[in-house]
Amino acid sequence: MTSIQSADDYDGDDVVVHSAQLREQEKAPLLEEGKSDSRREDSSQEDDPAAVKKRNRRRWRSIYVMYFTMFLSAVTFSIVLSSVWPYLLQVDYSHASASFLGWVVAAYSFGQLVASPFFGAWADWRPTREPLVFSLVITVVFNLLYSWTGAFSADIAGWILLISRALVGFGAGIAAVVRSYVSEATTESERTGAMAGISAAQALGFILGPAMGLAFVPLGSKGGHVQMGKLGLDFNMYTGPGYIGALLGVANILLLVLIFRECKLKGREKQNGGRKMQKLISESTASNASCAMQLGHFNRAAAAMAVVLFFIILFAFAVFETIATPLVMDEFAWSRKQAVFYNNAFFAALAVVAIASFIAVKFISRRVDERVLFMVALFLVALAFFVLIPMGNELPKITISTSIDALPANNSSVIPPVVVANATELEPVGCRDPPQTWCSHVPRIYLFQYLLALLLVAVGYPIASLLCYSIYSKILGPFPQVTGPLVYRDWL
Repeated sequence: MTSIQSADDYDGDDVVVHSAQLREQEKAPLLEEGKSDSRREDSSQEDDPAAVKKRNRRRWRSIYVMYFTMFLSAVTFSIVLSSVWPYLLQVDYSHASASFLGWVVAAYSFGQLVASPFFGAWADWRPTREPLVFSLVITVVFNLLYSWTGAFSADIAGWILLISRALVGFGAGIAAVVRSYVSEATTESERTGAMAGISAAQALGFILGPAMGLAFVPLGSKGGHVQMGKLGLDFNMYTGPGYIGALLGVANILLLVLIFRECKLKGREKQNGGRKMQKLISESTASNASCAMQLGHFNRAAAAMAVVLFFIILFAFAVFETIATPLVMDEFAWSRKQAVFYNNAFFAALAVVAIASFIAVKFISRRVDERVLFMVALFLVALAFFVLIPMGNELPKITISTSIDALPANNSSVIPPVVVANATELEPVGCRDPPQTWCSHVPRIYLFQYLLALLLVAVGYPIASLLCYSIYSKILGPFPQVTGPLVYRDWL
C-alpha cells in the first residue's frame, strides 16, 4: 500500500508530480486485474496439458497426411518412368520416338505447372480439403485412363497416353497447397523440420516409384486380359503402375476424409492479437542473429538462387529417370521386360541407399555446414552425368533392321530380334539404326558406368533436395506465413 506523506515534506512542484503518480497508481490495479483475468482465461483454455496434447496429435496427424499426399504426387510421376517407353512401343509404335517420349514425360510437368496457381487460389478461399480431394479424384481417374490406353486404336493410343499423363500431372499440382498448409500448421520452431520432411517425402516418392513397378514385371507385356463389354482391359507390367497410382489415390482420399483436420495455427495466433507470433519471432531472432531483419524482408537474390538450384536438382533427376529405360535398351540390347525389371530392381536397391542418405545427413549436418554438404551433393549429381560419357571404341549392338553391309568394321555384332515369351511376334532389341544414326559411330557405355551413375544420383539427389529446402527456409527467416514469405515458400 502507498503511504501518503505530509505536504510539508514537498515543495509545490513535488506535490504536483506526486499527485500524478498517485492517480496512476489508483488506475493501475484495475487495469492489471483485467489483464490478469484475461490471461488466466486464455491460459485455462490453451495451456491445459491434455487439451494441448490432443490438439497437437490431431495437428500432426494431418501433417502426416500431407506427407503422404506429397509422396503420392512424386510416385505418380516416377512409377511409370521405367515402363512408359516400352509401353509406348507396344500401344503405338508409329509414335514411339525419343522426342515423343520426351513430350509424354514433359506433359506431366506441364499439367502440374498449369494446376498449381489454380489449386493455390482455391485453397486461399476454401477449406484445404476441397482442392486436395478434387486433385486426387483427377489423379485416380487419369491413372486408370493411362492403364486403359491399350484399349484404344493404335492411331490414337500414343495421344491418349500423353493426355493421361498431362492430367495426372494436373492432379499433382496440389504440391504448393500441401507446402502452404504444412507451413501454416506448424510453429516457427517446427517449420524447418516439417518442410524438410515434405521435401524428403517427395524425394522418396521419386526414388521408390520405379521400385513399386518391380512387382508387375513377372506379368510380362501380356499379363492378364479382362473383357468388360466392348472394353478390353489389360493387366500387365505396363498397366500395373497406373493401377497402383489409382489405388494410392483412393487411399489418400480416405485419409483426407477420415483423418485430416484443418489445424492451422495462424488463425489462433491472430485471435490472440499476434502475441504468440511476435514472441516466436523474438525468440527465433534472438537465437539466430543472421535472421535479425525487419518483418517481411529477406534476401530475395539468395531465395531466387535456391529456387534455381532446386530446379536444377529436380531437372537432373527427372532427366536421368526418363532416359534410363531407353538407354539400357539401346546400350545393352536388353528386351523390354529385361529393361523394366532391371531398372526397377536397381531403383529398389537404391531406395535403401537414399533412405540411409536421409538419415546420415541429419547427423552429418550437425558437424558440417549445410551449404558445404549441399555443394557436395550437387557435385555428385553432376558427376553422375559425366560418368556416362562413353569410353573405349566398342559400339553398341545394333538391331537387325540395319543392313549388315552398312555397319562399320568395329561393330561388335549384329543381333537378330528375340522371341518374346508367350508371344507370337518377334521383339527387336538393341540400338535401332535408323532412326538413331548415332548407333553406328558413338561408342557404347558399360554396365559399371550405368550402375555407378545410379549410385551417385541415389546419394546426391535426396541430400541435395533436402538441404536445398532447409537452406531456403532459413533464407526466408522466422516470419509469419503471410504475404511475401508465403509466396516465396511455395516456390519449392
